[in-house]
Amino acid sequence: MIKQTAALLLALLLSPFVLTARDGYVALYQTEDQSWVMTDTPLASLPPADQALLRRGLPLETAQDLTSALEDFCS
Repeated sequence: MIKQTAALLLALLLSPFVLTARDGYVALYQTEDQSWVMTDTPLASLPPADQALLRRGLPLETAQDLTSALEDFCS
């Protein structure tokens, strides 16, 4: 469990984008400039498994990964 948590933390720190939950909505954290972009998608509108995934944070490596994830979670 500790090894898995450490790996997730490392991925979150090294990824340029992290799709996550913030203030009850799906949000994007951009690690390079440490900024937040809020979506208008309520976290509660997603299935429980997706909510749990976003609460942990979903590290994304490329802009294409980000676009795909936003389409999956916010459309």
